[in-house]
Amino acid sequence: MDKLEIKTFFFAIGDYSRFKILSALAEKELNVSGIVSATGIEQSNVSHHMECLLNCGFVDVRREGRARIYKVNREVRPIIKSIIKHIERYKTDIVSCKIANKEYISKVIE
Repeated sequence: MDKLEIKTFFFAIGDYSRFKILSALAEKELNVSGIVSATGIEQSNVSHHMECLLNCGFVDVRREGRARIYKVNREVRPIIKSIIKHIERYKTDIVSCKIANKEYISKVIE
């Protein structure tokens, strides 16, 4: 693994909207309309995020008539579930992490 692969991986799942989509798909298979309903993300944005998630191998898609049905890749699903569990358990510590917040804020400001 090199630096670009690792940074791209975490950039892809680190986006709040993409992670919301992955969280919804970790629960059940959904089409785009289902993803919109589950996440509240606009359809045009869902399509954009799905392209990233597909390209990075986080989700799989199958056709059902004219609909495209998405699901989290079976290797990724337990990872997403573990991340959700970790965030729920350590949310107070995570949001109060001075180092991570300082680095995040400095990137946002730049």
